[in-house]
Parts: sequence; structure tokens; C-alpha cells
Amino acid sequence: MPSSTKRNNPSPSAIRMGVLALCILTALSTLPWIIMSISKFGGFAWGLFGFELIVLLGCLMTMLVALGKVRVGTSMPMAIACLVGTILVAAVFGIHVDARAVVGDNPQVQPWITKTLMLRLGVIGILSLLATLDVYRRDGRSWGLFIRSALFFLPVLAVLAWIKLKGVGSIEDSSGELSPVKMVIFLLAGLGLGILFSIGGHFLIRSFEIALPETNGDPEPEKTAKTTA
Repeated sequence: MPSSTKRNNPSPSAIRMGVLALCILTALSTLPWIIMSISKFGGFAWGLFGFELIVLLGCLMTMLVALGKVRVGTSMPMAIACLVGTILVAAVFGIHVDARAVVGDNPQVQPWITKTLMLRLGVIGILSLLATLDVYRRDGRSWGLFIRSALFFLPVLAVLAWIKLKGVGSIEDSSGELSPVKMVIFLLAGLGLGILFSIGGHFLIRSFEIALPETNGDPEPEKTAKTTA
């Protein structure tokens, strides 16, 4: 199948059903927090209530998209990305920040904060994967660009992991004075990592761009088709 035809195809049913299942799971996870935020914590926890309500509405809307009740054409990955952003913001400010503040040391509810966060992060990861697969299926060149980006990202991740385990290190010499040589090495290393990260980011962004539907093609496709016929 030509790549241009793939680009204009709707999302496969497997991806849409996967998104639907995750939306149902996430929507159900909001209900206990919405109910508890009304009176469980000694008053109306409006912050928690608001963020969870937004997630619930976002899930319901995305469910309609997955079922085809709301038609978005080839923009299903964008709909998924919007839901991912909604869940992420609500997880940080609603569950991690506001829920911890209002729950306090409640032994019955407090453990569910971490469980909810883990659930939401897992949903975010799977939704992001589904959106990526939905984009990459449209043009095989996307996978090659993704592999290139990974090759540039791996050294950066390796260095960051090393710093996490061993620390950054000191730019002072044995006498406690700043070492010009170490400073130059640090600057060059930082510059090199920045370059690798930029190139990897460019390939990653490009891997999505080439698979997206073209928006500046023939302004009169029907007329061209008739002429060709």
C-alpha cells in the first residue's frame, strides 16, 4: 500500500480499542477520588475534584473518538496526545500535590495515592506507545529515523545514568583551587552532550513529521483527478 494511502487511513481498530480500554480504566479510577473530594477530607477539596473531573471528561471524549462517534480523521494520535497531557497534569497537580495535602497521614487513603500515580503513569506510557505506533505505521521511514535518534540519545542517557550513580565530580584540583583543565573538559563534555541531544531530537521530531498527512498538497485534488481521468 502506498505511503500516501496509509497516511490517509483511519487508525486501526486494535489501536482504537486499546485506547478505549485505557480510557475506561482511567475514568473508573477518577470516580473514588471525585467522591472522596466532596466530603471525605473535612471539606470540599476543589483542586482534587477539578483535576479528576477534567480527566474524567477527557477520557469520555476520547472514548467517543475511539468509538468513531466523534470523527477526527487521521488525527487520532493528536487526540491521544491531548489526553496524555491531561492525565499527566492532573497526576502531578491533582494526585501528587493536592491529594497528598488533603489526605495527610490517613492510613486508609494515603497508600492509594502512590497506586493511582503508578496507574496513571502506566496509562500515559501505553497511550504514548499507541499514538507513536499509529503515526509510524503510516511511513516505514519513521522507524529508521527513530533508530537514528536512539543512537544519539543513548550516549546522553548513559552519561546521565553515570552522573546519577557516581555524581558530577569536582572541577577543583588537589589543592582546592579551580582547575582550568577540568573546567574546559566539563564545558566540552556538556557541549558534546547538547549536540548529541539536539541531533537525536531532530531525528525524533522528523520521524513524526514525515508520517503526518501533508497539508500543502494539491489545492484542487478533485479537479486534478478529473483531468487525469
